[in-house]
Amino acid sequence: MILVLGSIVAVFLAGSTCGIFAMLVIGIHAEERRYVRGGAAPSRVGAVSQRVLRTQTCDDLPERSPAGR
Repeated sequence: MILVLGSIVAVFLAGSTCGIFAMLVIGIHAEERRYVRGGAAPSRVGAVSQRVLRTQTCDDLPERSPAGR
């Protein structure tokens, strides 16, 4: 009986954690869309997420040519 109750609680906690994460991702995506469209006042979340998404990684940088001396 305790094992069944523990399993139910574990499934409930895992589901609510996944649900909270999904709502967070959906909210950030909505702020990004609102920021890109420019229909509403820009929010800090939209501006920061756009800035983070536009940063370049090391893979995106062009190769440097050796110095010709």
